[in-house]
Amino acid sequence: MDPYVLLEVPPTATLDDIKKAYRRLAKKWHPDSNGGSLNAAEMFKKIKAAYDCLVDPIKRAAEDRNRKNREQAEAAKKAEAERQARGWAHTYQRSPGRSGINPWVAVAALVALVFIIAALFDSNSGGSSSTSA
Repeated sequence: MDPYVLLEVPPTATLDDIKKAYRRLAKKWHPDSNGGSLNAAEMFKKIKAAYDCLVDPIKRAAEDRNRKNREQAEAAKKAEAERQARGWAHTYQRSPGRSGINPWVAVAALVALVFIIAALFDSNSGGSSSTSA
């Protein structure tokens, strides 16, 4: 976990701020103060590890680089998701000049209309020839 979050300090915190935060949280989470609670002991270990990381200049610089890389990766992932969402939305939008009817449905409807009209003319021509006799 992020040591800055564990110690509840900003990434710009000074060494004094880090020490104060560590002392405050160590008192709060020390196993002796919490009746030997395993959760408190685990949290105390995490706070101690975060403190050790942030007071060592080399470890802190490495953590800052890792933090920056994580933030950049999250930002890139978010931008990619937004780009894909815009792409999908664009794909499913109708263009202003098109009706949105599938061309095959239109062809089938036209063929059916032609057959209906042909059937109507055949019935009219057949009926008129039988009455002339």
